[in-house]
Amino acid sequence: MNSKLLANGLSKRTNNLLFKADIAIEKSAIVQALKAGKLQVYRWPPNYGKYTHKEVCQWAEVDPTSLPQTWPDPDKEIFPDIGLSFRAWRTLKRAGIPVTKTAVRDALEAGQLWPYKRPGNYGKITHQEVCRWAGINPKLRPKKLKTQ
Repeated sequence: MNSKLLANGLSKRTNNLLFKADIAIEKSAIVQALKAGKLQVYRWPPNYGKYTHKEVCQWAEVDPTSLPQTWPDPDKEIFPDIGLSFRAWRTLKRAGIPVTKTAVRDALEAGQLWPYKRPGNYGKITHQEVCRWAGINPKLRPKKLKTQ
């Protein structure tokens, strides 16, 4: 790679991808994420391709051929009929938020769900759907939710 390396030895782009994937930039954490399938080429995190994967594996001193080639697909779970669209349900599952109304309300109050900010692929339409499902006005900001 021709990009400038930071003090930890990874490029700025790779650091940003690992940060967005919520993976600590420590060798043990990255090795664990690679083996668990939290880092998947062309799948997760977005824009994590073969060159970034090669850089991460070299930095973590992991042989890419020793990693599992197939990972369990979280989208293969049975989609429950709870009143949410598949997109909204999958977004909550990928963000690690339990798909219950109380957990979603807590996440909205804490600011974990915010359109175009976090999590990825969570836009204003999905935000409106999730808020209506949880029984919250989608136009209220997280600070105003706590005072209701």
